[in-house]
Amino acid sequence: MRAASPIAVVWLLTIGPAAHAEEPPTVALTVPTAATFPNGPLGESIVRGRRYLADTPAQLPEFVGNGLACRHCHPGRNGEVGTEANAAPFVGVVGRFPQYSARHGGLITLEQRIDDCFERSLNGRALPLDHPALIDMLAYMRWLSQGVPVGAVVAGHGIPTLNLELEPDVAHGEAIYQTKCLACHGADGSGTLDADGRYLFPPLWGPQSFNNGAGMNRQTTAAGFIKHKMPFGADDSLSDAEAWDVAGFVLAHPRPLFQEPSGD
Repeated sequence: MRAASPIAVVWLLTIGPAAHAEEPPTVALTVPTAATFPNGPLGESIVRGRRYLADTPAQLPEFVGNGLACRHCHPGRNGEVGTEANAAPFVGVVGRFPQYSARHGGLITLEQRIDDCFERSLNGRALPLDHPALIDMLAYMRWLSQGVPVGAVVAGHGIPTLNLELEPDVAHGEAIYQTKCLACHGADGSGTLDADGRYLFPPLWGPQSFNNGAGMNRQTTAAGFIKHKMPFGADDSLSDAEAWDVAGFVLAHPRPLFQEPSGD
């Protein structure tokens, strides 16, 4: 057997580590201020995009089939949407697409991911990829993502899942719901409307809630969201077991059915 040449050894040592993808950098979740809105048509597009995300049923009734708005799963502060950690913030999201989707079995664009939410979380139908509202929502997300390197992971991105690997105690979840959730979401889970008839606190089950194809219909996702973002104004105040059981109670109720088979 011929011995490897010194040059070959050096080459192999050089390419070895490169075969492993480097971990993307993590950056802080930083929200720009509205004062940085550009002037002209782009700034107007960003403002419209924020409005669509904040008041989705009223702004896009032909594409929404329930009472939920994007802000209910992607909350924000100071009038923004999708700016809170651990609640699927939009900050930096444009630099992470295209990305692989197990649901689709391949790469998808951010536009396709937004349409997934319209079909599932909003129980509606997908916007055409060239629809002006979709373009405006993307403009808002790009504005929120300014300064975030492509591929970087923003601290608090996504919704941290919670998996206790056991059946939720629905009765215990109901007891916690009665004391921690009922005041905002109602005894029947139907939510709370504001003076304009929009949901201040969203319905958690029933015809106005997300359908069974939504990501929030997963026990692990719902439990993670409840753990980190609920009760409103008291983030991370529930134990893992309490959040797990409340999610089990919420998801035990009927909700709209997704119209297409789901591999979720």
